Amino acid sequence: MFQPTHLLITRSRQTPVRLIPTATGMQVLTEVEWRQGRSPAFELRPRQGFFCRGVPVVGYRLQPITAPTPTPVAVAS
Repeated sequence: MFQPTHLLITRSRQTPVRLIPTATGMQVLTEVEWRQGRSPAFELRPRQGFFCRGVPVVGYRLQPITAPTPTPVAVAS
């Protein structure tokens, strides 16, 4: 089962992704790539930013996916 950790955000789209650590930074794996067994097209390199198949790209950012916080339940006394 694909378990995303972040959202890859552009102006028009939010794509759930999973980050995979590598020697040069992080690979950014989408659910489609995971299901099809493909290698990730995107990677994030420290101090260099986002790359798509080795080519620098702009206009992308990552946002962590936060777990929903449980609603507090009042305890009757």
